[in-house]
Amino acid sequence: MRTSTTRSALTRRLASAVLLPGILGGALVFAPQASAQPGPTAGVCNGVVNQLAHRGTVQESLLKNAARKNADRITALQSERSALQTQATTLKGQVDAATAALAALEAESAKLDTDLKSTTAEVAALIEQQADTAKAIEAATTELAGLQSQHTAAVAALSPLQADLAAAQAEAEDLKKQAVTATAEVQTRQEALRLATNELAGLQAAADRTAADVALQNAAIAGAQGDLASLTTTAEESAAAVGAAQQTVADAEAALDQLLTTGTAAQSALDAQRAEIEAATRTLTTLQADAATAADAVTAQNAAITAAQADLLALDAAAGQAAEAVTAQQAAISAAEAELTPLRATAAEAAEAVTANSARITTVSAEISKLQKDISAKSSEITAKQGAITTAQNELAALQTQKRTLEGEIATLTKQIDAINGNNPTRRALMDQRTAKQVELTAVNAKITDKSTQIAGLQGDLKTLQGQVDTLNAQLLAKQGESSTLQQEAAPLQAALTTANAAVVAKDAEVKALQGQLPALQTALTDAKAAVATQQQGVTTLQGQLPALTAAAAEARDAVAAQEKVVADLEAELPGLTDGVEAAQAAITTQKGVLDTARTDLAGAEAQLASATAAVAAKAADLAGLQDRLPTLQAAADSSAKAFADKHADMGALNAEIDRLVSALAGLNAGITTKESEVLALQGRVAPLLTQLDNLNGEISATEAQLKTLQGQLTTLDKQVTDAQAVLRGLEAQKKANKDAIAAQRATVKTLQDRLGAVQGQIKAIDGQILLGGCVA
Repeated sequence: MRTSTTRSALTRRLASAVLLPGILGGALVFAPQASAQPGPTAGVCNGVVNQLAHRGTVQESLLKNAARKNADRITALQSERSALQTQATTLKGQVDAATAALAALEAESAKLDTDLKSTTAEVAALIEQQADTAKAIEAATTELAGLQSQHTAAVAALSPLQADLAAAQAEAEDLKKQAVTATAEVQTRQEALRLATNELAGLQAAADRTAADVALQNAAIAGAQGDLASLTTTAEESAAAVGAAQQTVADAEAALDQLLTTGTAAQSALDAQRAEIEAATRTLTTLQADAATAADAVTAQNAAITAAQADLLALDAAAGQAAEAVTAQQAAISAAEAELTPLRATAAEAAEAVTANSARITTVSAEISKLQKDISAKSSEITAKQGAITTAQNELAALQTQKRTLEGEIATLTKQIDAINGNNPTRRALMDQRTAKQVELTAVNAKITDKSTQIAGLQGDLKTLQGQVDTLNAQLLAKQGESSTLQQEAAPLQAALTTANAAVVAKDAEVKALQGQLPALQTALTDAKAAVATQQQGVTTLQGQLPALTAAAAEARDAVAAQEKVVADLEAELPGLTDGVEAAQAAITTQKGVLDTARTDLAGAEAQLASATAAVAAKAADLAGLQDRLPTLQAAADSSAKAFADKHADMGALNAEIDRLVSALAGLNAGITTKESEVLALQGRVAPLLTQLDNLNGEISATEAQLKTLQGQLTTLDKQVTDAQAVLRGLEAQKKANKDAIAAQRATVKTLQDRLGAVQGQIKAIDGQILLGGCVA
């Protein structure tokens, strides 16, 4: 404060002119009612006022002194006011700048709100489109699964029908080939039958001719045998006559001797006669038995020949059947081997399908494991991101708490500063503290902004990771579905492989069984042919034995007849012997004459016996010649008969074969008709299934194309949603940063306004003091 007395009088007068009216006016207007209580005496203004209050007048010296001091005070106040005005101007500029910045931030906030609203609506629309597309994909997938199920069912229904159709067509073609072969065989057999019929006529004529020769030879032999029998009978009769004559002589001699003794000799002769009759009867019985045996032997031989011929026919038929069985077995083996090849191919295809399915299951399982590892890794990243977000949010909460603490401390300091008038050190210290706190608050706000940005980035990363996990889960679900489908397909494929292998094993066993049966059938055929040859030889042997048996039977019959005559002769002699017992004595006399006669008869009988024996020998020689020629003729007849029988049997076999072939051909034609009907029926069933399969293939292709399009749309929408969400997160981060900036800017504006208000209040107070001449109002 300047107090120099050298100041010009003009200055002092002007100051007095300016200040005194103000002071006096102020004293008159603002001075309180006079009071006896004394006021403070610390200042000039107070002293002048007090004096004015006490006495109503002011001493001039006091006024001068007060004017001088107030002038210095006013100068100081004006200087302080200038500094405050400068500070106010600066603060006003800062407030205007902060307000403009706040307006820009609010405008930016409004724009961000608009962008957020539009982006949110866009994200919502994209998410809705994404959901609609996902639903459409799900519906298309369901429809595709249904169509594929129908396709699988149609293929499953069509495959056996096509297999049956192919088998029926193959069987029909095979039956047609068999029918053509059977027709050719029938024609061949009919031509052979015609030729055999022609040959049979010639063989019949030859057989008739040789049979006639044999019959003539047999008749000649029979005649010779009859003659021989007659001659033999004559010879035997002659021998018997010789024997009888000899016996008669002997008997006559014995009788003579006996008649000479007693009548007992006659009785002895009678007994001897009876004994001879009994012996002859026994001989007759034996001969009859031998004749019956010979006749039975002939009958048995004829029956054996007939049976052997029947057996021969049966064996020949069995040999034909065995040959047919061998041919059929060989055909069955060829057919089974032909069927075995496609069965092995089917088994190989089934094995390849099982191997491919197993390999695909292994691949899908590996892919599932990889996806699960990827999901686990992404989940770990998500957990780490969530931990980082939690840590950042905790740090943000701590920063926000620190911010609120700093804002509270700044507000407290501001109130303390506002409560202090003037610019004393305490106020400046408080202002310095507030400035430090504001700097610290700014740093905390920057950290909060950085931390919010970090959290937003982490949340964006978290959403990206979650989207990746969702994608991986979807891929995992798809792979698990594929794995489930493959595993479900594995059992039918394994069953098909087992069935195919079983069919191959069964067919292989069938081929081996057929091949195992073939040697037995071939052996049976060889045995049957050998049996036919053996039986033919047996028939020939039996036919060769028949003449001897027939001759033996005839001889036995002749012997029976001769013996019957002997018995009859003996029995005829018996009455004479019986009656001659009494006349024995009389006969002795005549016996001598009888003896002589008997001896004479004996000589004649011996001569007849010699002649008969010679005749028998000659006839026997003739018979031997006839019998020697008979086997040749019989062999020729047998050969002709056998050739005729063989040809007849061949014709029977040809007729039977033709009948069988015709029957088989009829069966084949019926089978062809049946198979063609079956083929037409199967074609009628296969055609709609093929049409259905074509339609399903078209629908599946269309649905797959639609699904591919929808999946492409979904991929595009996923990217659009991700991009839009990234934009939205960026806008939200900007909005949050803008909101924090606006709050901070508003706090700054308020602080500046508070500081400006405080400065303006100080200026106003100083103006009041200046108006009061430097005194405090």
